[in-house]
Amino acid sequence: MIMKKKLMIMVLAILMMVVVAACNSNGDTETSQNNEGQETNNEQSNEANNSDSNAGAELEFPTQEIRVIVPYDPGGTSDSTARVVSDIIRKEELLPENVNVVNLPGANTRNGLEEVLNADPDGHTLLLHHSTLNAMNAVGQIDISYEDYELISQVSHTPSVLVGNADSEFQTFDEYLEEAESNPGSISVGITNIGSTTHLAYEAMMDAAGNPDAFKVVPFQSGADLVTAHLGGQVDLRMASTPDSIQYVESGDAVALVSSSYEKHFHPSLQDAVSFSELGVDTGVSVRFGFYAPPGTPEEVINYLDEVLAKVVENEEFQQFADDNGAEPEYLNSEEFIAENESVQNIFNTLAENIDIE
Repeated sequence: MIMKKKLMIMVLAILMMVVVAACNSNGDTETSQNNEGQETNNEQSNEANNSDSNAGAELEFPTQEIRVIVPYDPGGTSDSTARVVSDIIRKEELLPENVNVVNLPGANTRNGLEEVLNADPDGHTLLLHHSTLNAMNAVGQIDISYEDYELISQVSHTPSVLVGNADSEFQTFDEYLEEAESNPGSISVGITNIGSTTHLAYEAMMDAAGNPDAFKVVPFQSGADLVTAHLGGQVDLRMASTPDSIQYVESGDAVALVSSSYEKHFHPSLQDAVSFSELGVDTGVSVRFGFYAPPGTPEEVINYLDEVLAKVVENEEFQQFADDNGAEPEYLNSEEFIAENESVQNIFNTLAENIDIE
């Protein structure tokens, strides 16, 4: 009897040990699971914190109105291009802040160029300019280069056109040239700024014609001033961008004589004009419009603005604006725009070596 009681006590003791061990095992498992759950929660929390941190590091631009400086008077091609870009950005809400076009002419474009060159490099002051920057640097009119800026995008390009008045007794380039050679100083030609793209194109044209000094050159501060002077009879001819010329050719007020495109001009209304290749010039000369930023502007700001301008060029309103003005809408991103400027600068440097600009 006593032996049975002892045996029963031993069995109960063993069972209790098993139960305690099982409970401890479950507790360890639950603790392990709790620890794993805590680690998972911590990882998720860290990921969330990192995500919040990255979100806080996103580009905060623009934070105020963006000024686009145009180094010419209102009314010309540069001015109208800047304003249509600004209008599209506003209408399509491509930027959260306004874009204001500011005309800052004078000092052969230097006033506008230096305004942007010396601006804070934060993307809130930009330059709308074109390949005249390359031309004027090539001929020594300015010591500022495209390399002094951060290039954003090209938006369009257009050849220059030599036009005469429709009611003139002379209706071809050769006729004007013959008159000038017969009566030196009798024929005047207006250009926009000494050393501009149109001036360089003009000099290349006259060099190919064999008489660089046949016409009297009269410089103007802007395309708008030049158009007014030509229509008013103050100059006999004008060498200007296509946008400053095409509407007057289409209206019958002017006659297109020469296009600085290598082949025939792409616009139907200007294909009667003699091309540079027909004159014997071995390259075309176009005005290339684009946007520039102050040196040191952050790359992420340049890329952001580049994307905005790509959308502008694709916009139907910009396409129509370019077509109406005889321009070719052509978007080049920042890298492509830099490469194009390098190529244009080399061409203009070569042209400048072969012409005499006082």
